[in-house]
Amino acid sequence: MDSQARDKREWDVALSFAGEQREYVEKVAESLRELGVRVFYDNFEKVDLWGKNLYEHLDYIYRRAATYAVVFLSEDYAKKVWTTHERRSAQARAFEENTEYILPVRIDDSEVPGFLSTVGYIDIASVSPGELALLISQKVGPIHRENYLPPNPVALFHILDAESDDDRNAIINISNAFMQSLRRMTVEERDLIAEIMGVGCTEELPDNVHASLDLIRRDIGMAPAEVLETLRSLASVGVRITMADVQSDEYTDDDEYTDDEEDSGHDASDLVAIQWDDTSYYNDDYLMDYAAERSTEVAWAMLTLGGSYCLDHGRDAIKRLDFSALASKAKQSDAPAAESGDRQEADSSPMADDRRMGVGGTP
Repeated sequence: MDSQARDKREWDVALSFAGEQREYVEKVAESLRELGVRVFYDNFEKVDLWGKNLYEHLDYIYRRAATYAVVFLSEDYAKKVWTTHERRSAQARAFEENTEYILPVRIDDSEVPGFLSTVGYIDIASVSPGELALLISQKVGPIHRENYLPPNPVALFHILDAESDDDRNAIINISNAFMQSLRRMTVEERDLIAEIMGVGCTEELPDNVHASLDLIRRDIGMAPAEVLETLRSLASVGVRITMADVQSDEYTDDDEYTDDEEDSGHDASDLVAIQWDDTSYYNDDYLMDYAAERSTEVAWAMLTLGGSYCLDHGRDAIKRLDFSALASKAKQSDAPAAESGDRQEADSSPMADDRRMGVGGTP
């Protein structure tokens, strides 16, 4: 699906299910949210649903508001009033657009009106909630967000070797503080910070990252004097720099510099070292100590985007403050494949533990 058309939708995916499957579906919804997928799941929207005409609103959700509808097919799903309403709205959309809008997940072999056995589906017995969420996110495709930091940035936890809940809590708080600093920068200032963190030497982390002024000039076309002036102007958002007139291993006495380099007044081996300080006050000694010691490292890890992008696409994501790639370190190859109805084993079993009733508690 065209990414621009998808981005105009309110939700990437809407989940339709019978209450008996809530325990499983809720885990799917939580995993999707951690992956940065905009998911409509009723328990996430209790305040918004409160007082609405649910018959009209759910028709809008399943007919207009989502890019995909994931439908959990079961005997319970087939006979409930609210799920029937959701299904009919989704099927009307699929018929109008003639697209793969509905993504079926089978709980059991029960017949549900409008779903042929030849339609490709996922068998719930073959996937965990996290695996299903990953499949859904792959179906949705690359997601371009603006001003987005996932609430559970597991890629950051992995990069920074977070071993405890205290570590993870510190990383979440510090990354949100760095996000606030980035929001206060111009797009050009963000690009400069990302360039230094991206191509610079990390040997001195967690203290700083340092990079060649000449390399920065070559990559983003900013003169050394402008680089330094820009970086110094960012002191109010926690950025600090130091200069080290050190001979880089990248240059030797045999290197020849261009006239432009000679005219710039800067030796191509001059290094700028950058650090970012989280100046927030936290009413937690562990968090304060973590911020004092590792703020720069957290900022650097954020700007790596978990290694999910090439340099150009990564810089584009940072310009729009899209850190959705930090939601997961999972690889697509980890996900199981979908099955076709005519190849599915006949003994697929429903979940053993059924709890929930329909939308709003409707049986």
